[in-house]
Amino acid sequence: MSSITGRIETAHREQELRIAYTPDSDDAFNYYAWEHGRVRLDGYRVRFVRDCIIGLNRLAAEDGAEVVGISSAFYPRVADRYWILGVGNSIGRGYGPVLVARDACKPQELAGKRIAVGGMPTTGGALALMYCPKAKLVEMRYDRIADAVASGDVDAGVMIHEELLFFPQKGLQRVCDLGGAWCEDTGLPLPVGLNVVSRRVGRDLAKRIAATCRASLRWGRSHFDEAFAFASRFGRGCAQEHIDMFSNSDTEYMPDDVRAALPVMFERVAELRIGPRVADFEVIDA
Repeated sequence: MSSITGRIETAHREQELRIAYTPDSDDAFNYYAWEHGRVRLDGYRVRFVRDCIIGLNRLAAEDGAEVVGISSAFYPRVADRYWILGVGNSIGRGYGPVLVARDACKPQELAGKRIAVGGMPTTGGALALMYCPKAKLVEMRYDRIADAVASGDVDAGVMIHEELLFFPQKGLQRVCDLGGAWCEDTGLPLPVGLNVVSRRVGRDLAKRIAATCRASLRWGRSHFDEAFAFASRFGRGCAQEHIDMFSNSDTEYMPDDVRAALPVMFERVAELRIGPRVADFEVIDA
């Protein structure tokens, strides 16, 4: 009876953390070990939830999770409530969201045309505004955009998540790799998605969360087959390539050039008038 009582008392002492991530192979890979008890954060029980990126942006706006993956272009809207974690971020080096259409064309030919994006403000939507400024953006769930482009409901669309690898199977043509355009334009990598932590938890716990995120990613790399078997259930069947692109050394630790890219993104968001200016921000490392 005493051991049972002890377990009950421990459970009562544990606090809950809510962690929200996209139903995509890279995020599923990163969090596999933590979500399945291979690594733990002592003193806390964790509830994991998944949603599309626009849903996660809205969740952060509502303070709905202690840790949440959001669009880098959305961060200015929650900068006063969330710190950026130095681990778990999605970074594009010469690649990122891809602009596609039914027929080959140039970005400038889409002036006045309808481009579907997975929500606003998202990183893909912000990039479309930067590099197709005269187009008309249409918000749409990200996994419906390819079909909408193929059917002619919209003139073009921005592919994100594994859609950016899957679109050729829909017969669509690459107009522009918007991530590549950003990297060429700025000379910096593209912060696609940011892993953020609520300031409410305090810096000490935020650092422990960062350390546990890193431990989860490292466990997945050391036990790749097990973590990959789970991660490959998500997305469009392009898990290996997608994990290689967005779950790598940049994900484990945010390097200096990515940190330099953040204020550039935030300033452009302000210039596009899709978010407020960010006076200051902080990256929490493990």
